[in-house]
Amino acid sequence: MQAAHSERRAILLIEDDPTIGELLDEYLSGEGYSVTTALDTAAALVALAARPFDLIVADALAEQRPLTERWTRLEAIQRAARGTPIIICTAHRASDYADYTARGFSALITKPFDLEALLASIVHTIGCDARQGMGERRDAH
Repeated sequence: MQAAHSERRAILLIEDDPTIGELLDEYLSGEGYSVTTALDTAAALVALAARPFDLIVADALAEQRPLTERWTRLEAIQRAARGTPIIICTAHRASDYADYTARGFSALITKPFDLEALLASIVHTIGCDARQGMGERRDAH
């Protein structure tokens, strides 16, 4: 049984490629999540100030910039999120983000990734499958 629309788990999707953002928004919405998409750090900070989210899925943002700047942007989002779990998605080497858990991020997914792998990471991180309703864990078997 799917949760009512007003009770859907809310995901903030931060993706600077509008095409990928639209694809992920459509997929996650189809899986029962309420998705808000932000194209950059500034838009993400506005969205976080406007409402709470259950999860943030963040592209590593400005991937053409130095690693230190990418971390600075992610950490700004993390501060504004006030404890909301964050899954980092990146096209860079996973080793660039090897200390993501020490920095307080929940998961790391490298691009390209399978949509089912992203969904599994979301379910693992927030503890429920939107297709089964609020608070119900997806059977791990």
